[in-house]
Amino acid sequence: MAEEMRFHLEQRTADLAADGLSADEAHFAAQRRFGNIASIQEHAREAHGWGWLDRILTDLRFAVRQLAKSPGFSLLAIATLALGIGANTAMFNVANSMLLRPLPFDPAGRLDRFFRATAQNQEGQFSAADVRDLMQAGAPYGEIAPYEAGEASLSEPGQPPEMAVAYRVPASFFPLLKTTLQLGRNFRPGEAVPGNDRVVILSHRLWQNRLGGRTDILGHALRIDGETHLVIGVLPASFDDWRYLGAVDLFRPLALEPAQWADRQSTPLRILALPSNRPDRGTAVTLITGIGGRLAAAHPEVNAGSTWRVISLHRLIAGKNGPAVLGMLIGLSGFVLLIGCSNLANLLLVRTITQAREFAVRSALGASRLQLLRPLVAESLLLALAGGLCALLVAMWVGDWLSIRSTGDNGEQVPFVIDWLVFSWTLGVSLVTALAFGLAPALFALRLDLNQTLKSGGRGATGARGQQRFRQILIVGQFALAMVLLTGAAVFIRGLDEINHRRAGWESSQLITGSVLLPVAKYANADRIDAFHRLVVERLHELPGVASASVSAFTPFFSWPENRRFFVEGRPLPEPGHEPGTTLNTVSPRYFTTVGTRIMAGRAFDTRDTASSGRVFIVNQTLARALFDEANPLGHRIRLGGDGPPAWGEIVGVARDVVSVMPESNPVTFQLYQPMAQDPHARCELSVRTAGPLAADLLPGIRAAVAGLDPDLPIRNLKTADDAVVRANYQLAVLRDLLTSLGLLGLSLASLGIYGVIARAMAQRAGEFAIRLALGASVADITGLVLVNGVKLALIGSVAGLAGAFGVTRLLAAGFPGMHLHSGPVLAGTTLLLIAVALLACWLPARRAGQVDAMTVLRAE
Repeated sequence: MAEEMRFHLEQRTADLAADGLSADEAHFAAQRRFGNIASIQEHAREAHGWGWLDRILTDLRFAVRQLAKSPGFSLLAIATLALGIGANTAMFNVANSMLLRPLPFDPAGRLDRFFRATAQNQEGQFSAADVRDLMQAGAPYGEIAPYEAGEASLSEPGQPPEMAVAYRVPASFFPLLKTTLQLGRNFRPGEAVPGNDRVVILSHRLWQNRLGGRTDILGHALRIDGETHLVIGVLPASFDDWRYLGAVDLFRPLALEPAQWADRQSTPLRILALPSNRPDRGTAVTLITGIGGRLAAAHPEVNAGSTWRVISLHRLIAGKNGPAVLGMLIGLSGFVLLIGCSNLANLLLVRTITQAREFAVRSALGASRLQLLRPLVAESLLLALAGGLCALLVAMWVGDWLSIRSTGDNGEQVPFVIDWLVFSWTLGVSLVTALAFGLAPALFALRLDLNQTLKSGGRGATGARGQQRFRQILIVGQFALAMVLLTGAAVFIRGLDEINHRRAGWESSQLITGSVLLPVAKYANADRIDAFHRLVVERLHELPGVASASVSAFTPFFSWPENRRFFVEGRPLPEPGHEPGTTLNTVSPRYFTTVGTRIMAGRAFDTRDTASSGRVFIVNQTLARALFDEANPLGHRIRLGGDGPPAWGEIVGVARDVVSVMPESNPVTFQLYQPMAQDPHARCELSVRTAGPLAADLLPGIRAAVAGLDPDLPIRNLKTADDAVVRANYQLAVLRDLLTSLGLLGLSLASLGIYGVIARAMAQRAGEFAIRLALGASVADITGLVLVNGVKLALIGSVAGLAGAFGVTRLLAAGFPGMHLHSGPVLAGTTLLLIAVALLACWLPARRAGQVDAMTVLRAE
């Protein structure tokens, strides 16, 4: 293009010279007629179509130079955005991993779980007889696969036994999940017969961790529940997905005796289903609930008052409160991002105000409003994109930390992978963030008064009164959001600490607990189970340092999952489905002494309470008051529902109420105890109270004592009661740490924001402070002026944030009803902390403002 223009200019010059002009006159005349070559070239380039790209590149280069001139500000801005966007991205990554990413065996989200809901349990299980009737009547629904969740003892020569999570499933289970085994084959129909069911399919995790991933695993023999099982298959690694069925170690055939298929009393089975494409969702759900209603009417003695529910499997992944908690975390991390954005908006606005004269001069020289805005937009985009890239690193680090913190008892970790959806979220948040903090300086540049700015010269650098008020509103908003974050973290910390130290009705000091599951092959009847219980208690009492030992169905500090209906002798029989319900624990003699639960009236169980003696019960205080008012409950007789023929038992004692340490307490407040000898449980909890202060020192001795009785018998979760409580609530501890991190991050950004804004304002007001000092103001006057202004903003923000703090507290209380989350001292302490941090953040620049050298500043003015 340049050569073409040069050619035309030379031709014009030659024509003019031919007309009689001198060479110089012809050259200048040709240039005058041709016009400004640079301007023509610029217009030609724009017409060629790439001018917009040239302008963008020019603006980006200019923005890079501007940011490079202020490296401190640039690094601070990128770090602020990295933390804010990173926190928000990390929380979205958690929600994506739990709620949005499809299950590997249910990519379409069509799988359902069935529940048998009662007044005591909304997620009840099914009896084998009900499942049999369902599979006969529910064919129009689609594919239905019952399964039984449980545990099994797993042992191999040369390795210590361990407790494994073991499911019993039919041959249709894996085809329903569209899962193909990595090695081996599926179960065969003939293996669903008791005696032919000694085959096992391993999870990929167990195959790798326990068996070293050996390739010759097929046909290998394992001892499961004391019986030899042959390995026939290994599942793929994708089936270990932690969100559902991920903790299962091995699968065995669901083999039931004919008598078990006819049993409607016990409810051990769960149901997984895949609806067919024929009925719509509403019709399919109506079909299943209708079958449940017919069975409730046909068998009221066991099913009255129950309804069947159909829930999508995907909804169950995060639990009942999971979506609300995850939404709250994303919202609170958004508060952190808003604080960071307001920080940058404040700093950029101050920075833009100081460049007001430059903008005015550029405008006077012909720059349009768009040309003034483009560098500011480019600067904001560069900061946001750089912060977004760093935010991905922050989110990856948080994901790794969460994976380590969420490691289960079997070593399984929860993976949090950055996928395309998380990357898109980060990009979108970065762009929105650029708009959020870049809007304030852009509006200032648009509303710039050219004449007034050029007249004012270097004065007025603090901005107009409206701009100052806007910056103050930003600071108030930061502290309001920080108040919400800190309050949420503080009340949750207090609530979790209260739960972990809640010892209502039992004593944890010097108490050790552990789970034992007796193999069915060795302990096939109640007599053998009872004999083991008596023998293990004797062996534990023989250990040095043991004060008391017992066995029970459940530990005192968790919610007891066994809910039973009961009847009181001499009272009118309630309508089927409206019987009172109670949680039931089966315990051995010395249980109450071991766990520290007081007997308020009557007696505890002892050696006279055997399988051949009359049935006896102990009730808790709440049950005694509710059913017998002020009357003495001792001597009254009750009967448990579902026990077949009526078997009345006498109430021989009243125990103190035991409160669970779990945040979701059992809705049933009645508690009932029966002797272990009268209903032996193969799965039991060992409880040992030590005589000395160092309870953990007895753990090896307890493990050795049990191994001496049966080398195939593992003890699971053998630890002190305090450690067991903390471990049981470890997911809440992860949530506590996340809330604490968000609260501290919000506080840090808010304090950094008020410090940066006030420090910049103090530097701009140096002339004013010099005049005040020259007129007689003291250093204390200047310092107090700055401190009062900053603390006033922080106080207004803290008070404004109280409404949000109450909202977060109510949201947490709704999600965790068993936690005490309402605390006035916590709110007061949070407010004082915010004011103290604001005081410190304001004191540092105020101290420098009071040390201004008035003579030097005024001479410079």
